[in-house]
Amino acid sequence: MAKWREAEQQHGLRSRVYVPILRELVRRFREPGSQRVEFTVRDVRQVADDLGIEIGNAPDLVYRMRARTRLPDDILDMGFTILRGVGRGRYALEVGGEAVVHLPEHEILGHNDQTPLPVRRLLPESLVDLDEQGLLTMVSYCKLLDHFTGLTVYRLRSHVRKSVPNVGQAELDEIDVGVAMRDDDIPVVFPIEAKAADEVINRVQIATAVAYCQTYFPGHQIRPIVIKLTYDGVMHFLEFRSTTALAGLRAINSCGYRLHPSKKQLELIRKTQATLDQEAVEPSRIDFGEAEGSK
Repeated sequence: MAKWREAEQQHGLRSRVYVPILRELVRRFREPGSQRVEFTVRDVRQVADDLGIEIGNAPDLVYRMRARTRLPDDILDMGFTILRGVGRGRYALEVGGEAVVHLPEHEILGHNDQTPLPVRRLLPESLVDLDEQGLLTMVSYCKLLDHFTGLTVYRLRSHVRKSVPNVGQAELDEIDVGVAMRDDDIPVVFPIEAKAADEVINRVQIATAVAYCQTYFPGHQIRPIVIKLTYDGVMHFLEFRSTTALAGLRAINSCGYRLHPSKKQLELIRKTQATLDQEAVEPSRIDFGEAEGSK
């Protein structure tokens, strides 16, 4: 089986904010034998105050502990692996299977980098350095979603953030639509999650994206897709079953793409980067004084 150079969640042992708060939430709200610990954003703030921990954005605890930081071993030993929203300002830690999705073995295809020169020269030469928005930009210009899905795909919205019943706030990197191969011409909806090289794929995010689309695009076919960049510069595409049941979320189609830049692209990228390095200056400051000539 192929061994991709995937990211791993940080162990969290050095966390002085999120891990202590989560541990205290479990201590306070877990009932013996329960497979679910529920808490609210107000509970997070209260625990933080009681522990003398300053937390700027309380809901960020769930995002960080789900996407960035591995759950502590003592919590995992209780069987808790799933952390998700269950309503507006309400969350649950649940017993379940592994939350992180690992890349399957699949074919890696070569593909010319078709990103326009004015755009490509301002993006990192090494794809490993791309953030999620840079990744989505190159995917769009190179028509990789079209190739992967077999449809003509168009971007509908980016940075989607909206409340979903029984879930809470859903955040999607992008929503695309494809031309459906049906007589009624109803478009296929593609909720897209993009993951940079240092991020992991989490089942909860996929299920949340599906729940969002079921709520706001009823009657449409939904095909959730994750685009994951690995440390070897490969863009991996995974399409999942359209379900909100975490146990039923599995990849039904996948492949990887390795982009090949042209000599002209490489020349301009390196030239632009050299210029930027040479002309690095003191960061600009905003002048809040009165405009010249004003009274």
